[in-house]
Amino acid sequence: MSAPLSPNLTPALLRAYSSAALQNARELLAEASLLHTHGHMARAYFLAVASIEETGKGLQAFDAQKRNLSDPAVTAKLKVGMGKHAQKINYAFSAWIESSQNAREAIETAIDLMTHLRRGREPSMYSELRTDPDRAQLPRDIVRAEAARDCVSLARNCVAHAISRITDKDPPPVTRAQDRLFTMKSAQFQKILNTADFWWYYLARRESGNVEWAEAVLGYEKEHVRPGTLFKNS
Repeated sequence: MSAPLSPNLTPALLRAYSSAALQNARELLAEASLLHTHGHMARAYFLAVASIEETGKGLQAFDAQKRNLSDPAVTAKLKVGMGKHAQKINYAFSAWIESSQNAREAIETAIDLMTHLRRGREPSMYSELRTDPDRAQLPRDIVRAEAARDCVSLARNCVAHAISRITDKDPPPVTRAQDRLFTMKSAQFQKILNTADFWWYYLARRESGNVEWAEAVLGYEKEHVRPGTLFKNS
């Protein structure tokens, strides 16, 4: 079987993809809200998470327009990243954090929510086998009404911040640090993002006036991951 065709990424194609993803995010949000109103909590939760993921994908595509798209390593990383659940969720939260008047509160909330969304995505859609005791589990048995409500509200928040961030704006310039970040192994990047200590490090940088995201990730890797230290213990 031949490999599936892979599109040649251009700024125009990425802009179109960003628009399509954000439109789909709005539609998924509308459907999640409708399901929640009619008492379908598990499906409302799942579609709200999907809306958040599409929001993150749309932001990734928008921000990538000025990357070095002639570099195969950059385009390969971009295509993979726009397909990863966790990375899309992380990116969706970035617009909310950046626009927040209280960065500390936003980051503290995001640390908790990102973990719950990643864990709750599959159980909210699919039946599963569980132990203690051995049993079959339905999504409707585990998704609480409050969780569905909060997830729909969170999706609405992420979509609104994403639209505000890109409406009538040009994609941001790309620094060398941002291109270097794209060459980092995905597993290492996700490990850093999934580490609560990194977010405390990022928060400290923000509060000192250094808000550049790529430099924060690369700085944390250099200063704490490689030597095996924690920022909160330094």
